[in-house]
Amino acid sequence: MRRSFTALVTAGIAALSLLTGTAAASATPHSATAAQMSCTVVIDQFATRGPAGQNDQYIQLKNIGIGSLSLGDFRVMADTGASTPPFVLATIPMGTILLPGRPYLIANAGYSGPLPDQFWSGITLPDRVGVGLVSPPGTTVDAAATIASSMFVRGAAASPQPPNTQPLANMRLTNTGNNAVDFSILTRTPGVPGPVGSC
Repeated sequence: MRRSFTALVTAGIAALSLLTGTAAASATPHSATAAQMSCTVVIDQFATRGPAGQNDQYIQLKNIGIGSLSLGDFRVMADTGASTPPFVLATIPMGTILLPGRPYLIANAGYSGPLPDQFWSGITLPDRVGVGLVSPPGTTVDAAATIASSMFVRGAAASPQPPNTQPLANMRLTNTGNNAVDFSILTRTPGVPGPVGSC
């Protein structure tokens, strides 16, 4: 009986994790090789440079779930993989609702492109960086990195952008939980949701 009860509890926890679409990882260092996949909000694309130079940066989220999601007080964070701790780029305002299939665009003050939903300022991201969406309780909902030592890497790191001013970005094409597989450097499309679909 005890064994059956334990198995039932374990199955219930696993089902809850799938329903919420969030990984049981806090915003503290963890195994860099752990493959974790979000089925709610994902990092859709991100750019560490662009036509306007090094500060022409943005991070775009996308709701790949089947229902509207409240993103109020969620934090978009970055991590350079150095000895300094992860830092907050932007806190999404309370009352923000993201509809299914829609993007949410956060950009550096030096960004050039369609008007974003929110800006950050005072921080220029390096080309080798990790970015993550962190819930108010501190759970990392989704993350991506172009440097293996970042706490936000999932699986293997994606390729960093080349050091030029071409209109490129790391675009999510799949959702396997492995950054090197999921992201490719392609022409950037801020404000337009990427092709990745629901889980």
